[in-house]
Amino acid sequence: MLKDMRASKAAAKLGAADMARVNDLEAKAVERCNADDDTRSDMFLSDAMKILGKAGSSL
Repeated sequence: MLKDMRASKAAAKLGAADMARVNDLEAKAVERCNADDDTRSDMFLSDAMKILGKAGSSL
């Protein structure tokens, strides 16, 4: 899921505020993933994908 979010982020054309929010969510997701909390990690990545316009995509 992280790989897909990063690919979407690279192609996204977002304003600075939205990109900052996506970056924050990505950092939180990686932190949770490293702590073996995949459920929360996926929630953060899902929120980031919504900002990137990929809401409801199956990752």
